[in-house]
Amino acid sequence: MNKIRIMVAGTANPHVPAYLRGAGRRVDTMEVVAVSDFDAVRLEQARGFPGGRPGVRFYSDYREMFEAHPEADAVMIGSDNIDHFEMFKAAVSRKLHIYMMKVISMDEDECREMIAIGRNYDRVIQCELELHFNPQFAYARKLFRSGALGKLKSVYLTNISQSPCNYFPNWGDPVLSYGRRVPLRPGSETCRGGAITDHPHPFDLIRWITGREFRTVSAVSARNQRAHLAVEDHAAITGELDDGVKYFINPSYSNLEEKVPTRRLLWPKSLECNLKLTGTKGYFSCDFFDRHVYIVGNRYVSPDRLIVDGTPRLPGDPADSLIGSFVAAIAGERKRPETTLEDSYAAIRVMNAAYESIRLEREITLEATR
Repeated sequence: MNKIRIMVAGTANPHVPAYLRGAGRRVDTMEVVAVSDFDAVRLEQARGFPGGRPGVRFYSDYREMFEAHPEADAVMIGSDNIDHFEMFKAAVSRKLHIYMMKVISMDEDECREMIAIGRNYDRVIQCELELHFNPQFAYARKLFRSGALGKLKSVYLTNISQSPCNYFPNWGDPVLSYGRRVPLRPGSETCRGGAITDHPHPFDLIRWITGREFRTVSAVSARNQRAHLAVEDHAAITGELDDGVKYFINPSYSNLEEKVPTRRLLWPKSLECNLKLTGTKGYFSCDFFDRHVYIVGNRYVSPDRLIVDGTPRLPGDPADSLIGSFVAAIAGERKRPETTLEDSYAAIRVMNAAYESIRLEREITLEATR
């Protein structure tokens, strides 16, 4: 097949630089032709992302970029969450294949409209929920569905991190992140758009691994650990899945951070994504960020401390990645991309239910989707 020519609309999502450098794809299947960003600082940083490949053009407005590149086949929408819906509609109007970065939108009306559009759209739409391709979680899904763990009793899943708001300031802006200012509870100065919005993986992975839907959601969040943040930096969420299985989710910015201008894997752990499945026949546990390294010497940004690195990537077929599956779906080698608008919306419904539970200080029961 010919190379897929892709534009990048916004680099606010921290995963965009990795994609621009070639992560998760082969250079013979996809070519970046243009990058845009409303933010001048991010746009200037993006000039170094494509790894020196010639021919990439840069724009301050995605609409100008779209006009200038009618030859493009696809677009990666990686701007601030508030921009995703309008960018999506503009991409549809140009018949582009669409790669949506998470989250697609925290506005559920926008989510439903995108899904309705997508049902009759003859191009590929894929959403970034990349942990489907992590070997630990893929194995957990296979193990559980084989029956080896027996009847599932409970699920524990954390996706915790340091606060990214000092090096990704837009993540600390409730309008850019959540789409509008919504107080976490009546009279609160803290708004939605922080840790829960930032960490959709637990809400997606539980559905993907178990094949079950969320039935009840009960969430709590006390006063921020970081008083200067405008968005919530922690939450704890419990409830039941549709067959009575108990779950616990922690999506908090609960790890320590040091004030640095760029992202680092700092002490004690920059990120954690821990899964525990308890069944009647067995128990399974894994951590995505599980390789520990001790750094010695005061020249390091976080000296003489234990840090953690990501699990080594296993060699595999290029299709075993989100971009690989996106390309395969465009080429007709897959019937559907790995992660869809519906998958993203299912997670967002639970995330918004958690916010409502915090606001109302009560358990929320989710209605089944039709």
